Amino acid sequence: MRDLKGFTLLELLVVIMIIALMTTLAGVNLHGKERTNLESIARTLMIDLRYVRSKAMVDNIDAEITIDVAAKTYFSRQAKIERSFPQTIAVAITVDERDVSGNRGKIVFYPDGSSSGGNIRLTRNARQMEVTTTWLNGYVTMR
Repeated sequence: MRDLKGFTLLELLVVIMIIALMTTLAGVNLHGKERTNLESIARTLMIDLRYVRSKAMVDNIDAEITIDVAAKTYFSRQAKIERSFPQTIAVAITVDERDVSGNRGKIVFYPDGSSSGGNIRLTRNARQMEVTTTWLNGYVTMR
């Protein structure tokens, strides 16, 4: 046998896979933690909104969730939810003017599944997540 110099195709593929993995992990460490944290907070809010909607439908009541933009908190008496946002997050809410009182805005869910509708924007360091509730069917989405 001759002594060939060089790498096999398998060795090259393994090295390329390792480089790709390291690049991906480095990208996640640089930007992913902040995005994931904001996403996690928005997801928790979305789940809470969906829970308030289901509470309204199951108990056949009007159930509301109130967001206090200044205090960075939200709560629902009917669903027994009370949470606060981290102080590093800016909170903005867009709802019908009848659902605004000072620094507070509320989204009301009705027994038929519909809602008063609204949009909650969470911002941290130029990153934004929006949790939207449609008025017609009360469906809650996040983007």
